Amino acid sequence: MSLIPSITPDVALGGALALLSLLTYGACTVLISVGMRNMRSEPGSLLAAAAGVPTGLLISSFLLAFGEVGAGISTWAVVAFALAGILSTYLGRWLVFKSIELIGPSAASALQSTSPLLTAFFAWVLLGEMISWMGILGITLAILGMVSMSLGLHRRATGSPAAIGALPGGRTRRANAMVWGALLLGIASSAAYSSSHIFRGSAVRIWNEPVLGTTIGAAAGLLALLLANRKKLPDYRREILANRQGAVLFAGIGVLQFLAQSLVIASMKYIPVSVAALISMCTPLVVMPISYFVMRNQEKLNGVMVLGILITLSGTAISLVFAGAH
Repeated sequence: MSLIPSITPDVALGGALALLSLLTYGACTVLISVGMRNMRSEPGSLLAAAAGVPTGLLISSFLLAFGEVGAGISTWAVVAFALAGILSTYLGRWLVFKSIELIGPSAASALQSTSPLLTAFFAWVLLGEMISWMGILGITLAILGMVSMSLGLHRRATGSPAAIGALPGGRTRRANAMVWGALLLGIASSAAYSSSHIFRGSAVRIWNEPVLGTTIGAAAGLLALLLANRKKLPDYRREILANRQGAVLFAGIGVLQFLAQSLVIASMKYIPVSVAALISMCTPLVVMPISYFVMRNQEKLNGVMVLGILITLSGTAISLVFAGAH
């Protein structure tokens, strides 16, 4: 193997799809920050999840009408897409919110950054997917970069590089137990998202229909959300009706999230699942430059965050270049 392997057409196509997914997810993140000024995340996220289902049904109807749906549908593919939707739309999101509540957004996002490495491990064990050492190095570098960005955000918020989960007045044994429990919740959320990537990667390689697969996952995830929040639905409905502008914005976010998910699933047909997951979740690479140049440095970039961006870019580039090497 040469020092820099040639990029095959499959890797180029998969990388392009994953990068488009990243750009779309980045736009979603910026719009969510705008939407949350007028509407809470709970009804907003439910509305976004609901918007994905009719979007998928509409696009899928066009594909079916023009005979663009390929063969290969199986019970496993449908079940895998549905499980992926439940794991990401409901379970993963719930665990993330809980970990943010207990240890804060910076520490929670740092733990969430480990998802691509867990995905690589699960893909190796369950899918037999092999990644070269250079690919693993690239994923690790990208994760370190995202953790650096999280630490930069934490330093900006607190004015000091305080330890993750630090508690005022020292820690009691009970407080330590709570911190460790919160860390486990963060790792569990990362594992949930990693598992959803594995299910999607397995399904799309059997039945190469990312749009239909995303629709199945969106419907299953929405059902799980509705069942879990059934007692809160009247309150959510009142809040949505009282803020029509915010409702339209979150519905648009749901459409974009559906498209982004379809793109990353499509990319998993051509590049390793872990690399596709890594690229799609590097949203700070999109959000932070937008914040600096368009939103007047709303995120208040500092040196640690810029270093994190550079490390993440380097790691992502390495992982993609070596995606086809074994």
